[in-house]
Amino acid sequence: MQVSSACTAVYVGPDVSADGSLIFGRSNDFQDVWANNVVVTPRVENSPGRLMPVSIDGSVKTEIPATTYQYTSTPFMNSTTASNGYTHDAAACTNEYGVAITMSVTAFANNASLGADPLVEGGLAEFSTSDLVICQSKTAREGVDVLLGLVDKYGSSESNIAIIADQNEVWYVEIYTGHQYAAVKMPRDKVSVFGNEYSLEYLSDYDEVITSKNLTSLPEERGFAVHGNNGELNLYDTYSGKEVTDEYSHMRTWAGHRIMSPSNYTTGYHHNAKYPLCFTPDSKISVENVSQILRNRFEGTIFSPDEIGRIDMRVIGTDTALSAHIIQIFSDVPADMSCVSWISSGPPIYGIFVPLSNDCINVSDAYGSNQPANKTNDFDTEHYPYYVFKELSTRCVGPKNYKIYGEPVRDYWHEAECNMFDGMSKVMDTASKMDNNTRANYLTSYCNDMQSKAFDDGKVILNELRWAKNKNSNTLQIDHNPETGRFTGQKVVIPPMEVHLDASKYKYVPPAN
Repeated sequence: MQVSSACTAVYVGPDVSADGSLIFGRSNDFQDVWANNVVVTPRVENSPGRLMPVSIDGSVKTEIPATTYQYTSTPFMNSTTASNGYTHDAAACTNEYGVAITMSVTAFANNASLGADPLVEGGLAEFSTSDLVICQSKTAREGVDVLLGLVDKYGSSESNIAIIADQNEVWYVEIYTGHQYAAVKMPRDKVSVFGNEYSLEYLSDYDEVITSKNLTSLPEERGFAVHGNNGELNLYDTYSGKEVTDEYSHMRTWAGHRIMSPSNYTTGYHHNAKYPLCFTPDSKISVENVSQILRNRFEGTIFSPDEIGRIDMRVIGTDTALSAHIIQIFSDVPADMSCVSWISSGPPIYGIFVPLSNDCINVSDAYGSNQPANKTNDFDTEHYPYYVFKELSTRCVGPKNYKIYGEPVRDYWHEAECNMFDGMSKVMDTASKMDNNTRANYLTSYCNDMQSKAFDDGKVILNELRWAKNKNSNTLQIDHNPETGRFTGQKVVIPPMEVHLDASKYKYVPPAN
């Protein structure tokens, strides 16, 4: 069963990022209330015989190495897995060796390729993959080998896309059918953005590639191969193609290209246009830019649900997102502190991205809390960030809400985030000069402090929002004279909500000597 089917991913090579870091991120979308938290899983030494799930329901398992590595992840809480019956979907992970993975952007193969090589019931699933890869990989390339080795052994139950990276390289992986896949090493001087669709065309465009044994021979033998003008197999047209392309996914790909390379997209959206996997941005791209891409709702276009009222388009930033994340990898620091995950628990459109270092020892009480299995359907905004940011988005989204309530909330989080984004390079520089134990404690303390402040602010804003919406509730929408009690005939004008908080507390403060 394919579950997360409305994700969007972004990649920014270090040569075209604003600060020289590698950046990639993803929204994790599905329409339900599936709460998540943040976890640091400790390193385990010489403990053979342990198993991890392969299939989405955990019925198929595989043995993992006796020694596994410390890693961060953003899984479902126990209340969620008890409710949906799936494994916990680590989603976005970084480990002690500076390896990072996001899995998956769901994609869709065509009927011909699936008929020739069907998906495997009980095969590898999105919700199981990130844990399996990250716990045993010291490099990105090793992570790719682990992932594709699992597909070779168990088959895949889903059509997925993954990104695996370290300080030295980034791999983009497309899994098409039960046993067919292609992985390419991404260029350092390009960017990428895509919705739920494949993008690879010609393997000859990339310096390093890894493929399944029968990737090219299977379509030739079964008669569904499509070749380009150069005679080379076109992977996109062969395994997916325009018969699968739809506005649901394709428009998000177009929107991302339009944001990062507006000079090349001066005309509108075209259904039949092929938007390349890798392209050159008009200017350097920052983490803040990526955070806004993951919130984009087709603003400034004829497809905007907020500005135009379109409800027939699937935008990037939605209130149905379960979470979102951006991973930064810095090349000028030790690998065991090189990764920073910016995590949005719940939808990011009216939420906030908070930092988590791969060197963190633990997580804040707020973001690390795990709602127990016996608390299914308990929408607890007092103890868990996911519920706070989910409700903020639900209350702020839409053409009737975004101006009055949404924009003030979004503006505050934007200021808070920019303070953290701007300060991160200073945090990394400060930490890199410390001994290992001091550094880990410093990064843990910093990240936990930012997480705690965000959760506390989220609860305050949610309470202010609830108050404002109840105060402004008036289904008649016609004003009246409070002295006479008579209607004035004028439509009620509701002023924008005010957020009574100070975002300067998110600015970098040097540690005391």
